[in-house]
Amino acid sequence: MEIICRDRAGAYAEGARRGAPDALQVADRFHLWQGLGRAVETCVAAHRDCLRTPSPSGTLTEATRPTSGGSQDDAEPVGRRAARNKAAHALVHEMLAQEHSRRAIARHLGWGLNTVLRYANASRWQDTIRENRPRPSRLDPYKPYLE
Repeated sequence: MEIICRDRAGAYAEGARRGAPDALQVADRFHLWQGLGRAVETCVAAHRDCLRTPSPSGTLTEATRPTSGGSQDDAEPVGRRAARNKAAHALVHEMLAQEHSRRAIARHLGWGLNTVLRYANASRWQDTIRENRPRPSRLDPYKPYLE
């Protein structure tokens, strides 16, 4: 065997290493697309506020004009990611109401315990959406020059 196409699970990697130590391991197409989709979704969610800034002329078009008098922070998150978080939060709280333990919920859903704890500890599903803030970089002092 020269090439092994696999997903990112550690067990598959170990099996491939033991079974064909000289083979090149590559990620399969489905998991590459899945990972890319998650990364794009996370990036778009992190920069959602950037998309809502007014046009340079200072006038809002009808499509971008806010519909209510509330601030953007009060707006309920929308999109597939928000829907997924809302459904997961409801599911975890439903199972907790049925007196399942958090470990049992994690086992049943195939999730990590920390994921279940995040949903269980959140009183509202909106609290489960994490903001992605940029991390500090060694390049930060040089960014104005680079830009």
